[in-house]
Amino acid sequence: MLNLDNLHTIGETAKICKVSRKTLLFYEELGILKPDYICPTNGYRYYSDSTVQLMPILKYYKQMGFKLQEMTGVGKNNSCLFHERNFLNQISFLEEEEKRIQNSHQALVDWLELIHEGNSVKDSGFESINIKYIQPNQYFYLNQEFKYDYKDSIINVPWIRYLEEHDAEITGPVILAFDDCQKRSLELTNRATIMQKPVRNNSSDLPLDNIGGSTFISSYYIGDHANMYKRYVDMEYWAKENGYSCGPKVYERFVVDYWTTTDINMFVTELLIPANKK
Repeated sequence: MLNLDNLHTIGETAKICKVSRKTLLFYEELGILKPDYICPTNGYRYYSDSTVQLMPILKYYKQMGFKLQEMTGVGKNNSCLFHERNFLNQISFLEEEEKRIQNSHQALVDWLELIHEGNSVKDSGFESINIKYIQPNQYFYLNQEFKYDYKDSIINVPWIRYLEEHDAEITGPVILAFDDCQKRSLELTNRATIMQKPVRNNSSDLPLDNIGGSTFISSYYIGDHANMYKRYVDMEYWAKENGYSCGPKVYERFVVDYWTTTDINMFVTELLIPANKK
């Protein structure tokens, strides 16, 4: 006959393991931690010291990110190979999860920095023209028709679909590149290249293009994109006055746009034209 004096009630077990009775019942339902004896008359559950000692192992499995369903068999197996196989699978899963979290974190930080950059520009009214060096970066890109519908170009459904089809994740601002700065300033161009930076852990095989590694004439523009062409005239004039040759390309870097606000008066765009001192 079973000696219940050597077993713990479910209440005692819950207290020893610092878990709730509900947790013990749930673990039993999943087959992770079963009582050693269930009284057939009253349904009382009893646990041995050996079963209680399995709880720290289960807690450590949980700490390592295992789901409860993945802990089945932990207490039944006496082979190191069982744990080795579990750990190798979990390490592989966590490495992928780490990359996903890093990518999400980067996208959040980059978007927040754009909001801060836009606020800083608006607060200071900083729309002057200057020369700046742009660090080299690589970008996903897609050549498209350009109809001067900026909302359609920035909230760009074909672009997003193109990225999704190739499992490509992006971060940072939308950039529109135009091959001819003068045609852009006169609103005579009908083609643009949309560009965005890949996330840190990029696994897509999409081709990349480069921006940077040289000096640019830079100017922020605040307000409706429809009037942005006027700034190009100012930048081209500034280049001539200060002894710079510029172009032929031009980049429109959207800092605050339709992704962030519907108020066109709050839009902030940085215009970048490659430049060389004559």
